[in-house]
Amino acid sequence: MTPEHILALIDWYERKLREANVPKQRIDIDRTFGSLNASEALAHAHYLCDGIRAFATDPERQRKAGSHLTAIQMCLSIAHWFTLRDLLGHNRTLPPGSLVDKKV
Repeated sequence: MTPEHILALIDWYERKLREANVPKQRIDIDRTFGSLNASEALAHAHYLCDGIRAFATDPERQRKAGSHLTAIQMCLSIAHWFTLRDLLGHNRTLPPGSLVDKKV
């Protein structure tokens, strides 16, 4: 996945989170993802969106961008916003409203 694709996904996810009035809140590092309720998972996903922008464009940190994207997508799925099938599709195709809607 290209840095541009990652950034387009993050913009799309963050727009959806803002529209739903989800706050940005990091989870306690001693908690498990399985212990989160939907609102906590969404808040953590929103929190992670900021850092991924810097990682995605830095070749030395692209792996970290991928890890953050995975965590964001996991949180969105925990909150029942997207299925695994949906997320796999997001990773293959740019989100609606992106500058270019095409297969990646």
